[in-house]
Amino acid sequence: MLNSLIDPDKIEWRDYQINLAQKALKKNCMIVLPTGLGKTVISLFVASSRLSQLDYGKALILSPTKPLVEQHS
Repeated sequence: MLNSLIDPDKIEWRDYQINLAQKALKKNCMIVLPTGLGKTVISLFVASSRLSQLDYGKALILSPTKPLVEQHS
């Protein structure tokens, strides 16, 4: 998937991630997947796609635990 805010060399997209990201771009949804299957990658793609459609904007990503924050920083 192409997006000007995501480096394509950093992410190896899986078919189910592309499918879920495309669905999430069309309407509000909740994505539930086991650990390690790319929920963060999907959410970053959706957020960056929304931001690229605007002249301004911010995305807020929350995490319930400090280890998860450190994992994605």
